[in-house]
Amino acid sequence: MAQRKANRSDLVCRMALALAQAPTEKLGQAFDQVIGEITRDFLADRGFLLVLDDATQTVSVTHEVCGEGIASLGDSVRNRPWDEFAPLWQALESHSIVSTDTPDGFVSSPGDSRGEDSVASNTLVRVAIALEGKLAAVLGLDYLDAGQQVPGKRDHAILGPLAAVLGASLHRQILAHRNERFEHSLYRYSGQFPGVIFQFRMYPDGRVCFPFISRKVEDMFGLSVEALRPDARALLELIAADDKADFFAQVQHSRRDMSPFETDFRAIKKDGSVAWIEARSVPAMLADQSIVWHGYFYDVTDRKRSETEIEQLAFYDPLTNLPNRRLLRDRLAQALSGSNRDSEHGALVFIDLDNFKDINDTAGHQVGDGLLVQVARRLEGVVREWDTVARLGGDEFVLILKGFSEDPADAATKVEKVCEKVRDVLSQPYRLDGCDYTGSASMGVTLFFNHDTSLEELLSQADMAMFRAKADGRDRIRFYDGMMQKKVAERLAMESDLRSAIRKNQLEVYYQILVDQKGVPEGAEALLRWTRPGKGPVSPAEFIPLAEETGLIEQIGYWVMAEVMAQVARWQALGEPFACMQVSINVSARQFHLPSFCTTVMGLLRKTGASPRRLKIEITESALAYDLELVEQTLRTLRSMGLRISLDDFGTGYSSLGYLKRLSLDELKIDQGFVRDILDDPNDAAIAETILALASALKLSAVAEGVESRGQLERLVAMGCRHFQGYFFGRPVPAQEFEQQVTKAASARQKKSW
Repeated sequence: MAQRKANRSDLVCRMALALAQAPTEKLGQAFDQVIGEITRDFLADRGFLLVLDDATQTVSVTHEVCGEGIASLGDSVRNRPWDEFAPLWQALESHSIVSTDTPDGFVSSPGDSRGEDSVASNTLVRVAIALEGKLAAVLGLDYLDAGQQVPGKRDHAILGPLAAVLGASLHRQILAHRNERFEHSLYRYSGQFPGVIFQFRMYPDGRVCFPFISRKVEDMFGLSVEALRPDARALLELIAADDKADFFAQVQHSRRDMSPFETDFRAIKKDGSVAWIEARSVPAMLADQSIVWHGYFYDVTDRKRSETEIEQLAFYDPLTNLPNRRLLRDRLAQALSGSNRDSEHGALVFIDLDNFKDINDTAGHQVGDGLLVQVARRLEGVVREWDTVARLGGDEFVLILKGFSEDPADAATKVEKVCEKVRDVLSQPYRLDGCDYTGSASMGVTLFFNHDTSLEELLSQADMAMFRAKADGRDRIRFYDGMMQKKVAERLAMESDLRSAIRKNQLEVYYQILVDQKGVPEGAEALLRWTRPGKGPVSPAEFIPLAEETGLIEQIGYWVMAEVMAQVARWQALGEPFACMQVSINVSARQFHLPSFCTTVMGLLRKTGASPRRLKIEITESALAYDLELVEQTLRTLRSMGLRISLDDFGTGYSSLGYLKRLSLDELKIDQGFVRDILDDPNDAAIAETILALASALKLSAVAEGVESRGQLERLVAMGCRHFQGYFFGRPVPAQEFEQQVTKAASARQKKSW
């Protein structure tokens, strides 16, 4: 007995040595040997190793030694659900070694005994084997005779270390099996995986190799597996020069922190082509301090190309390839931050091409797009590399200029010089579709310094300054000031009041008399008037453009047509001299080009009962700057209803003999700008005479607007004009007062004839 105890004292050393010296592939045999020695040394009838499989949640007896006549557990305890042994797990959680004479749930069976009546005399010893703090296996010793000497508490001091030695070797075996399964999985999976599966190893002395790398590397990089396994440098040398620093920085970070490695890089393949490669891996430290990852390389060139295309669509204008509004917002945020950091002024410049719409409408969108592209390239060429050129849309461009003096006056001076260069560059001739075109641009500028003004606010300021440049004659550079903001506020207030006036029916129609060369009333022009509550009359030159910009002109135009047609119907009922008078209605270009315009006119004629022969539709030349075929179709439809068509303000816009010959017109109205100085300015007189001659040649009637004196009237009559309108004959007045004018004129003629 003393000798056995002495042997037990060095049992742990002998077991540890036997298991440590066993090669990985012979660990199973070593476990059989060790379990047998433990069973014999502790005089047990049966000894076994019960292993828990965490992946399948099952338990199995993997190694076992049984005395003579003792039944084996190997067949009955194989891949059994571990829930069946819940009492054993619970007991081992409290005590690492448990002894019991109750077999239930402790891995035993009635067949374990030598006699049917000795079941209650069984003694079962179970020793917990833990890996990384978690129960992973159990060493079992079974004593099936009542008289056998079972391990006592002193023996527990030996069983504990034995379990630790078994656990260490079991861990080694598990890792070996796991690695073997991993290798098999790698080979099986690598053929199906679209990328390259690899193990990459870095040694402390700097050597790098691929212990495993799949054959797909030959397709992806043009390098052979055989060359890369002993030396990985050939693949690393393919990384693009611009990406190497970041790649190796990521490698070192992963190595230092043992953190997952994730990066993208460009690789120059053996054939010279460039591919975007995604690399992902997880590091592990080996016993020799080398690092090994299992990871993968994946060709993401197509994805990168798609991401680039998406970025282009999201942040760049597709026509000019300039930054769009979204990217402009980001660039401006950077510029504002830099202004604050460096105490420097920056500038936002809003550029709008003058008369760009003329090119688009006359030469076509393809030519217009060509102009925009040339403008973009010129802008990029004139600004500095740290500035930004962006396109908001249409013919609107924006510059972000940075790095100007802290002094606002000095900054403004230098910004203006840059803008002058821009203006000079943009005024150079363009070659478009075989023709030369010379254009200009209006520019609005706002400075920013050391504040967090939003993009929208700065754009609004620059936009206001640009409109000031337009109003001052175009081809101008204007800086934003506080007065512009005041005017914008006034404009917004006027818009609000105009909307209210429409809702409350506060607009009025006035009528200005039209006469022949003898002063006999022939008709009238309907003119819109608005008296703003609390502020008095508002000039049509102010609120009509506002209505056009805001889209209110369509609603207002419909109301005016309905009001005038109803008035014409009332005058028809009054008889002479009102029944034969023609009334002209001004129609905006926007309203004229509505697809429903002709239908709307026809509906109002039916609703009001007005005779179409008593109505004229007045359009300006801007209404003709569209598809002439559609314009002519609309004019013919209106004339087929019986209405006459008058072209207002002739000679001030898009005058062209070409469209005069092609369009169904009845009348030209000579703009009052030519009539005003007809007695003093030979040029105005010549223009008026030319228009009258042109109207006569085209068999169109002509009306001179703005006649204010007898001298003007006599000069126009001498030129051959027969129809007149102006303050000399009467100002625009409400319908009732107009009726009084006409009645008075009729009475005067009757007295004269008597």
